[in-house]
Amino acid sequence: MTTEPNDPGRDQNLLGLQRELATARSELEALRKDRDAVIRDRDDAIKSRDGLKAQFDKQKADNVKALADANAAVEQAKADAEAATKGATEKANAAVIRAEAKAAAVRLGAVNPEDVVKLIDLGTVKMGEDGKIDGLDAVMEAAKESRGYLFSEPTKPGTETGTTKTTPAPKAGEPKDKSAMEMTDAEYAALKATIS
Repeated sequence: MTTEPNDPGRDQNLLGLQRELATARSELEALRKDRDAVIRDRDDAIKSRDGLKAQFDKQKADNVKALADANAAVEQAKADAEAATKGATEKANAAVIRAEAKAAAVRLGAVNPEDVVKLIDLGTVKMGEDGKIDGLDAVMEAAKESRGYLFSEPTKPGTETGTTKTTPAPKAGEPKDKSAMEMTDAEYAALKATIS
């Protein structure tokens, strides 16, 4: 069936098609707007994700650095504590060695044990892990040989000399005589009153 150019049915079909085309175009435009909105939302989500990822990476790097700094501080504190402990141990060992040297000097008959300890070289004397002092006897014997003037013959106990007689112990509370220069004015006046 052919239609004439002025056919009213054809115009109706054409108008219907034009309306459908206009509707399709408006739907297409709405879909394009929806698509553009979805693309914008996707791009915003990607930017947000990238921003959060960058923020997370920065926080992670900061935390890794803070952990490394904390570990370094702990290691430094351990090293400082070990050094302090070592120094304190060395000082304590030196004090024990000096005390033992003084006691050994007394046993060997030192006139003044403090002077003997000051004059000998205790650098070769060491304290062992078990607390025993190694090398002190050799140092003390060498000191007695080289600096004999610092030592006298040690007093022997009564069992070796055949006598057990010893000097009497001082009595507690016996007043020692004072010279007039050592007395206070009140003591001097009291003493003068008893003499007169």
